Amino acid sequence: MADSINTKAMRIHGKWYDVERFDHPGGPVMISLGKGRDATGLFEFGSITLYDCTFSLELLQSHHPFTNRVRLEKLLAKYETKAPCKLLSEKDQGTEFVWPEYESKDDSQAAEGAPISDFAKELVDEVKRYFDQESKRRGVSFLDATKATPARWIELGVLFLLFASTMPAFFRGEYWALIAMPLTYWVFGVNVFHDGSHFALSRDWRVNALATYVGWYFSSPLEWYHQHVIGHHVYANIPQKDPDLYHNAAMERHTETLRWRPMHKHQPLTWTPIWIIGTFAMNYLKPLQMELTGEYNRSVAKMELDRSRLLIHWAGRVLVYLVCHILPFFLFPFSKALLFAIIPVMIVSVCFMLSSQVNHLTNDNVDQYSPDFYKHQVLTSHTLAKDSYLTFLFTGGLNFQIEHHVFPCVNHCHHRQLQPIVERICKKHNVPYHYSPSLWVAFCKYLDHLKKLSVKPSK
Repeated sequence: MADSINTKAMRIHGKWYDVERFDHPGGPVMISLGKGRDATGLFEFGSITLYDCTFSLELLQSHHPFTNRVRLEKLLAKYETKAPCKLLSEKDQGTEFVWPEYESKDDSQAAEGAPISDFAKELVDEVKRYFDQESKRRGVSFLDATKATPARWIELGVLFLLFASTMPAFFRGEYWALIAMPLTYWVFGVNVFHDGSHFALSRDWRVNALATYVGWYFSSPLEWYHQHVIGHHVYANIPQKDPDLYHNAAMERHTETLRWRPMHKHQPLTWTPIWIIGTFAMNYLKPLQMELTGEYNRSVAKMELDRSRLLIHWAGRVLVYLVCHILPFFLFPFSKALLFAIIPVMIVSVCFMLSSQVNHLTNDNVDQYSPDFYKHQVLTSHTLAKDSYLTFLFTGGLNFQIEHHVFPCVNHCHHRQLQPIVERICKKHNVPYHYSPSLWVAFCKYLDHLKKLSVKPSK
């Protein structure tokens, strides 16, 4: 009997859908993210990707607040299953958020729009209006208007050429390239990898999937999907749901719900070595941990993978390790090889941590919660340096973190235009909009957060 239980269906608003044979425009990657999970948050998440689509398979893109709800639910109904289904983890019940329109309507009716609050509806409508205008101005579809623009592709091409120009000197062992290569790699990589993982680079899922492999110095695609797309982006800063709260939990405490340990009193200082080795751990140690425990950071259940996918994943980890950390010993003397095997990943790690940790780990963002899905994303995120083009390039657009969290499938090149829209609507609805004028100010807020949670609670 147990063999007949479906663990590959996904649950959305309490109903199970078997989309195993669904030809999803997001490709097999998109489908795999929701299998065996309560995928309500992933399904509803803030993208405007399919507003212009006709009634076709393209309606089932990852996130649907702008899609015609009646047609969408009719399409979903075709894949509803009454067969016994099972979650990968019983902790994944999807009860963290309230979906007003959906939960108030009769089962026989289809909601006119996405099940969101008045705040979210105005936010979605305003951003939809922006992309309506963009699609008309550029003469492209609404979906294409949300992805990378021609100017953005040229920008990414220039960043790649800068990175590629350092490679010959790096393999010749020139010391200036020991610094220049990882820095130019980081700027190119973060601007490609992150948008690709959110299906925001192109409307072609193959381009997005390929882009995730550009992040070889800081994470495998499989680990990143678990940590970032499934866990963090839906459940930002929610205890037991967001894996980012539990990196290095023995040494760092990022939420008051985590039991204080003596080592935590040193975290205003120990963040330094953690930042230096962070991406090394993400690349090699976290995959081992997930394989052994079946979960990513006690928060996200591991996907059910077939043998070929598992072999590709581990072959990739071995290949990355050999090229990045073993190859230098075949090219240079031992002491020099040691530098060329270690320094680049350390630089990339510090860049990654600086671009990511300040976005959610501040006193204003941690241990905040709203049952309103969109408000929660705003409350737990932090935008910074909105007028700095260098900060935008260095962080891959992650400085527009609030905008990214409410509209993750929109390419980062649009967030500068969306930022004033989001801030204005937040102010109108009395939703706190957390902002820092520079990366340095944001970093100082991060340090304040570490200091606050380093103190042993009185009770």
